[in-house]
Amino acid sequence: MNQAQTDHQHSRSDQTGDRETDRHQEADQLNKLSNGHPRDHATLTLSNGVPANDGSDEKTKPPSDTIANADSDSHHDCQHCHHVGDKVKEYIWIDSKPKEVSTETRPREDVIIRSIRPAPITIKRKPFLAKPDSKLRNAGTARAYMAATEEKPYGTTHRDWARNHSHQTVLQQHCDFFDTDHDGIIWPQDTFWGFHKLGFGIILSLVAVFVIHANFSYPTLPTWLPDPFFRVYIVNIHKDKHGSDSGTYDHEGRFVPQKFMDIFEKYADGRDYVTLWDVSNMMKGQRCIADPIGWGGAFFEWLATYLMLWPEDGRMMKEDIRGIYDGSLFYKIAARRASNKAYGYE
Repeated sequence: MNQAQTDHQHSRSDQTGDRETDRHQEADQLNKLSNGHPRDHATLTLSNGVPANDGSDEKTKPPSDTIANADSDSHHDCQHCHHVGDKVKEYIWIDSKPKEVSTETRPREDVIIRSIRPAPITIKRKPFLAKPDSKLRNAGTARAYMAATEEKPYGTTHRDWARNHSHQTVLQQHCDFFDTDHDGIIWPQDTFWGFHKLGFGIILSLVAVFVIHANFSYPTLPTWLPDPFFRVYIVNIHKDKHGSDSGTYDHEGRFVPQKFMDIFEKYADGRDYVTLWDVSNMMKGQRCIADPIGWGGAFFEWLATYLMLWPEDGRMMKEDIRGIYDGSLFYKIAARRASNKAYGYE
């Protein structure tokens, strides 16, 4: 063997040793980042695409050519991936054993991690994630006049509601029922008769007038001077947004599908209805610190919702709640009650 071949073999041996050293150093760093328990909460991947292994079980090392899809967090709590050219290598640890996910090429920014085990609350309350074939696109983007959900991606289409109210934000649509003459101003008597048409008695309707106009009138006024009549101006209704709510309305009165769907995903285990217990958990979960106005507002709104729907089985359906957000359900309830009254059922 000549000198050149000997030098080349020594060079390859040194490079292999350096790569092995780098691999162990990187594994040690990843273990430190995860407090020494990498498999307790995530898949840790080395620069060569192989998950970090503490050496306790060499058989748990997956093949280096595994290419995995990141859309599978219904089976695990967290995942990490590694770019290899234009592909993503990813492994999922379940019960200390690697699980290969479906094969697909996907950019790193498409990886969505909804929960991690070191933060148990993120496992308990997982946010909504649209299905791959969902017609609801960009759920986190607020809709100006459509109360869009995965089941109703185009909002309320009954009697062309969304199109006929395309000049109003969803929050303004919510108030439209109470503006009987549609002049953009809600008087206290408008609120009283509106609640009465929805089935509330005289006392509860008076309570609603006091709560709503005492708290929500001034922020909507076009002037700094208080209104002696406590009127509410719909054009400025977005200024009445309070804290400790679901966040379904944004600060401009638009409808955020992601926040609405989160109500059912986080607090109702993905069901299409919520109970009073679910609502109680939601109000606790959404509660902001030092926000008594927001706490009271959220309590009043959900109490009024339950009394208005008054479900016999205690289940407030998602579609009914969505109809309250855009106000379309108010007209249906009022029409149904008026019809029943006309035929002597009330």
